[in-house]
Amino acid sequence: MRTLLIYPRFQWAEHGQLQEPLGILQIASVLTGHGHEVRFLDFTHEQNLDRLDAQVAWADAAGMTVSSVLFNRAIFILKNIKQSRPDLPVIAGGPHPTADPEGTLRAGFDFAVVGEGEQSAVELFRSLENNNGGTGIAGVWTIKDRKLVPAEPRALIPDLDTIPFPTRELLDYKTYLKTGMLQVGFCLSRGCPFSCKFCKPMQDMLFGKKLRKRSPESVAEEIDRAVALTGHNFLLFRDDCLFALKREWFERFRQELEARRLKIAFSGQTRVSDMDEDTLVLLKSIGLVGLAFGVESGSQKIVDYYRKNFKVEQSHKAFELCHKHGIGTHCFIILGAPEETPEDVAKTVELVRRLKPESITISRLTPAPGTYLHQEHLAAGILNDVSWEEWDFYKNRSPIKLKYLSEEDLMRAENELRAMVAGSVLYPRREILGCDQIGK
Repeated sequence: MRTLLIYPRFQWAEHGQLQEPLGILQIASVLTGHGHEVRFLDFTHEQNLDRLDAQVAWADAAGMTVSSVLFNRAIFILKNIKQSRPDLPVIAGGPHPTADPEGTLRAGFDFAVVGEGEQSAVELFRSLENNNGGTGIAGVWTIKDRKLVPAEPRALIPDLDTIPFPTRELLDYKTYLKTGMLQVGFCLSRGCPFSCKFCKPMQDMLFGKKLRKRSPESVAEEIDRAVALTGHNFLLFRDDCLFALKREWFERFRQELEARRLKIAFSGQTRVSDMDEDTLVLLKSIGLVGLAFGVESGSQKIVDYYRKNFKVEQSHKAFELCHKHGIGTHCFIILGAPEETPEDVAKTVELVRRLKPESITISRLTPAPGTYLHQEHLAAGILNDVSWEEWDFYKNRSPIKLKYLSEEDLMRAENELRAMVAGSVLYPRREILGCDQIGK
């Protein structure tokens, strides 16, 4: 089956670090492995839709990965597809269809893949190829005769090593690396055992609450291939909680890298409560140069509101350890919780002053669809009516009607924090890295 996969990041400026869309490249590898002919249309660097018509004319079916922020862009591309090929099946997968499958279908998509997508995609495209209609598949919602047809939940894949590596050859890495992507991305695990209200339960619906680890051997093999493909060995481990993989996993990982004579530098993110000095030293020996932490707030009241399940003082201890061992630090801060006061914000500013991070991301609290916060704030009637683009937490003004903080209060705090920490992306100094190919 001729399958067109689309990344609908059309004319959308990235306000964090530019990253490759690994999820849809993973789907590409799975479909290719099951005999489908796959083409990939990435709109990240396109200035128009000129390439769309020819690819749509070629395809038997199309699929998109869709986040809430890019949902309007995805609908725009979908409408252009349907103008020329109204009968072409178009599937949406990813975070937004998982959070709102009915809304995704009512917007015009033929199928919405909910949750982990690899096995669902295999069964759906096989069904379409055999003219079986695509119904009755776990994880795949659709509409028939204007009636919503929900699906049974899709079981999570127990062994992540059974999933083939992302088809990175489909991506224009040369352009990505020239236009803002600093690091080649990898996912070492799926799932998160924690309960932060701005992630859950959406994250559980996608990847589950239990942490599933890939084997160190599999990760090392993927890195080996990706470095050969891209000529770039500055890596980003995109896991939510890097230290949750534990010391034993990283010991085996180091052995695999040494056996392959692979020299890498990498950064990642983890929780301040997961830090321990022995594991930090081990990771530094492997190539760790920077860590990002979800500090969120200097007020324990606000940290507890987010269900972060750590103490503010643990943030200070985690940053002290990184400074001690020469590991770069990035600090994620959220402003604009419903119960946040000017006093809470002042505590956050003071904490960042103590932490001394090399770089910082300051975002407004954005209760994304599918999260506990979205449910709470919708029920409380405190969400502003904004477009999907305004749900980009990197760039929006507060989508929440706040009682104690004005826009001026929030901007004043942002400006004070940015004046204190100049960097916005964790990119440690070249002399720290020690890798010849960093930045190429």
